[in-house]
Amino acid sequence: MAMGSSAYRLDALSAYEPAPRAQTRRADVRAMRTSGSSQASSQTPIIVTAARLVAVVLVVVAIIGMARIALTSAAVATMIESDSISAQIEEARTVGTSLEMQQSVLTSPTNIKQAVKRLGMEAPGEPEIITLDPDIVAVDSEGTLSLSDSVKNVVKQAQE
Repeated sequence: MAMGSSAYRLDALSAYEPAPRAQTRRADVRAMRTSGSSQASSQTPIIVTAARLVAVVLVVVAIIGMARIALTSAAVATMIESDSISAQIEEARTVGTSLEMQQSVLTSPTNIKQAVKRLGMEAPGEPEIITLDPDIVAVDSEGTLSLSDSVKNVVKQAQE
């Protein structure tokens, strides 16, 4: 076998192994509580409480703002409706006044006399009396129409 070929040599593997690292010694680290770390942990609940308080205040202010907007919009809607009703009342009063004036003009005696002359009407001369023949329809004691009595009345009237 060829000696020059290190790829086929089994003892060549040891030449390519990494060199062992130098062992470094780690320092012992221990956690100890000091006054600075207790301050940070005690401030955390205060910050959280303050943030919650600010959030609650913002929610309350938002609710009050929405309630105010709702009340303002209701007041504006009521004012618009009130103005509309006031305009309708004013129009009804105007129409009422106009109708009163028309009635007074139409019921005045001079207008009535002019209308009578224009239509060719005149007062009656003498009263006349019109006599009507008696009714031939008969009613029985219960108030219903009686055909037989009505026929008798027709025959009686024809004989006269």
